[in-house]
Amino acid sequence: MLQPYAALLLFLLRTVAGNNNSTSGNGKKGWVSQPDGRGTFDILFSCLFTVFLCVWVCLHLNVPARHETYWQQFRRKCRWAIQAIMAPEFVLGFATGQKVEAKRSVDMFRERNYRNWTIRHGFYANMGGFHLETPDLTRSFPINANQLLYLVSKKYIEYPTFSAEEVWDKSKADGFQKLFTCIQVGWFIVQCLGRAVQKLPVTTLELSTLCFVFCTLVMYYQWANKPLDVESPTILRSTTTMADILIQAGDDAVAPYRHTPLDFIDDQSPSWLTEVQPHLRFRRGPPERPLPRFTNDRFPVIGASLEAIFMLFVSMTYCSLHFIAWNFEFPTHIELVLWRASSITLVSTATVFWVCETYQDGVRLRRWERWYRRLFPNRAEKVYRKRSSKEVKEKVMFIPVWEVAVMTPVTIFYSLARSYIVIEIFLSQRSQPSGVFDTVDWSKYMPHF
Repeated sequence: MLQPYAALLLFLLRTVAGNNNSTSGNGKKGWVSQPDGRGTFDILFSCLFTVFLCVWVCLHLNVPARHETYWQQFRRKCRWAIQAIMAPEFVLGFATGQKVEAKRSVDMFRERNYRNWTIRHGFYANMGGFHLETPDLTRSFPINANQLLYLVSKKYIEYPTFSAEEVWDKSKADGFQKLFTCIQVGWFIVQCLGRAVQKLPVTTLELSTLCFVFCTLVMYYQWANKPLDVESPTILRSTTTMADILIQAGDDAVAPYRHTPLDFIDDQSPSWLTEVQPHLRFRRGPPERPLPRFTNDRFPVIGASLEAIFMLFVSMTYCSLHFIAWNFEFPTHIELVLWRASSITLVSTATVFWVCETYQDGVRLRRWERWYRRLFPNRAEKVYRKRSSKEVKEKVMFIPVWEVAVMTPVTIFYSLARSYIVIEIFLSQRSQPSGVFDTVDWSKYMPHF
């Protein structure tokens, strides 16, 4: 009785199998399984997309000038994105310096019994979030936390009373964007860890992306309390003219200002755009005076703190991660040698840079002078008179000649090493070990019966 049904079932199975095996007759297929492995495009897209998300989300730039257009702001962010890709540890240095300055402002304001001043207020002030308007000036200009505290203590303006939540309300942070970035970054890290556990090779592009992700995550942590993409500042109006403010300041405000009329309190020095590039005959920063906005590249004055140690650890870790590719398979032996040389150069130049900046940072904060006065109290008065002169003070705040002489070759060597690594991670895609294109077998980590 069952023989006719069995014969019919066998006939149907053979027909389906024959249709699946026919690939050139009618161009149709049945169910096709997902192919094992990944392609070069998959690697490129995953890495570049991860880098783009990281850099675009983590960058917290200062408040733009009130008259700037959207495209001016967009071009500036693109320039900083390129700089973050080429030298993420330097952008991390700026972020760390801004965080330290915001913390210092909290201490200063709380010493004057302004207890509701928080690190968010400090970030907001130092990024140009407050603008001062006076009756005798045609337009407002940004003031930082030091200048704001001076004006408040002298009763020239009222203390801004809005809360940290109101400051944060100025931020344009997108929760969905952050969540999407976290998912992409998390998945990329899990993929790299899975390949390491299963001893599958990774490309230098993936390794460099992992290094970049590490640095930008720390960068985002340093900027966690800085409002994102603030477009318009908070205007603080004073009934006292700027001329009266300068007259009442006395001899400290006699000299012409370089950036804003409140330079005698804090002149935002040293800055790359407004002070270094003019000496190098490069494009200057904003030409208007007073400055319509604070530049994003004020050299960080971190000081001897845990933040300085943390900055050193992160920078050295980022540079040292490139040593993971010490024994990678490169298309040619010379490329392997150049990668090793570039990795050593990154660590070496980062060390020299940190030593020079630590010393000069101590000079700017007069740390070495305080130590000298403790060690040699009999000479303290002479040193104090020397350091208190205005000419010496300006030399202390600006970049000295010796630092330029040391840092110029260091910067050249770093740029060459970093440029080679960026070029090589793409050139090496022309020849990769076959295991690079194998995917992680996630079934090994899944519970099954």
